[in-house]
Amino acid sequence: MRIGIIGHTGCGDYGHSLDQAFVGVEGAEIAALADPVEEGRTAALERTGAQQGYARYTDMLEREKVDIVVLATHEMSNHLAMVVAAAEQGVHVYAEKPLARTPAEVDAMVEACDRAGVLLIMGHPWRGRPEIQRQAIPMIRDGGIGEPRWARMYGFGGEHGGDQWLIDLYPHFFDFLWQLFGEPSWCQAIITQDGRPARPSDRKEGLFGMGTSAGNGLWAHYQFDGFNAEFESFAGDGIENPYRIDIHGTEGTLVLPGPTQDGPDIYFHPHSNPQPFDDERWEVLAHERVSGGQKWINAHHRMARSMMDLIEGRTPEYELCHARTARRHIEMAMAAHRSHITGARVAFPFAETGNPFDTWTEEGRG
Repeated sequence: MRIGIIGHTGCGDYGHSLDQAFVGVEGAEIAALADPVEEGRTAALERTGAQQGYARYTDMLEREKVDIVVLATHEMSNHLAMVVAAAEQGVHVYAEKPLARTPAEVDAMVEACDRAGVLLIMGHPWRGRPEIQRQAIPMIRDGGIGEPRWARMYGFGGEHGGDQWLIDLYPHFFDFLWQLFGEPSWCQAIITQDGRPARPSDRKEGLFGMGTSAGNGLWAHYQFDGFNAEFESFAGDGIENPYRIDIHGTEGTLVLPGPTQDGPDIYFHPHSNPQPFDDERWEVLAHERVSGGQKWINAHHRMARSMMDLIEGRTPEYELCHARTARRHIEMAMAAHRSHITGARVAFPFAETGNPFDTWTEEGRG
């Protein structure tokens, strides 16, 4: 299959090694790459071995007749136009996360892809990690930690702590919870600015073209059927750690470091609320002994092969995350915005298709 790659040096670049997703995968030919910045394009051509380089991705799509295009740029504001352009050329899309800024943008993508009969697949690394798909998820489903009770998700802190890290990191954690528990029942959240509740005047343009964000601290609670999960991120917590999800059950706890981390991939403790230190009962259950960056590439290769199999009518080895599922994850993030504005629980499915912060007023409604 012929593969094209879209990146943009200095504007989303090549997020999380997506430019390497199909490189070296059997049956994949890296036909072309597009990047409007010559220096970045030259480096990416050398890195990927792409046969042709273009300044405009539309030219690449029109001339190269690729089968799959990798939407590698992390800049969310460009994703809609890129996906629609690919669909109009009959090209399947493998996309960097997050897919879009709002549910409405995903709806437009899905409409274009459905009309063209092409796939829109998310590059969520945990979907291609056997440690997650064949060990952690089955262990939880099969009662390996007893009855699952609650999870705590830790986002990065530092300069961009709070809502911005929710928007950037939610695809990893929300997709994992979605695989296990499906759609939540409701969300309740509070977003803070320097410790006080955030106000409309605290709004700002978020990282990576994510749209309107607010504050520098966030706590969001999601209630599933008999299971609860919390996401937190605060500016004062530092940038490196914590970044993980802890899943507590009646008979044990699993700790999964974030997908970019070096070191072990799964920790287990036989108690539901263990001590975090000086406890020899902590056990490493899985450890792919490569760097965090190589873990991403290995996961992309598995998902790339699975996507090619799906296109060619074979059963994929790994279950992929399609755009409609990614839309539900965006709903979970936007529900946190609405909950903060109203100070109340927000039920799912989430009916709004935009970002509630875009129309937030001092009166507390948007």
